[in-house]
Amino acid sequence: MDANTKLKRSTNATFQIVAEEAILIHLNSGIYFSLNKVGTEFWNMLDGEQTIAQHAATLAKKYEVDAAMVTSDLLELAGKMAKDDLVDSV
Repeated sequence: MDANTKLKRSTNATFQIVAEEAILIHLNSGIYFSLNKVGTEFWNMLDGEQTIAQHAATLAKKYEVDAAMVTSDLLELAGKMAKDDLVDSV
């Protein structure tokens, strides 16, 4: 996985947003994953159309932070979600 990867939410995952934070649950394994506010924004962006770098640029602009740092953070998060089968590469 790299910054040019396009991701979508797995059909094996469901989620609930509580107080601006998402709780993701893998339907088959029961594994759950909690996301902070920015992680939840990333989760909501996962449409299979844009790359991780594009999502990072959007978030970096919104929060006025370095896009490279956001890209690195999103790649780490996406890797963890992929490991738990919560996202799929397109």
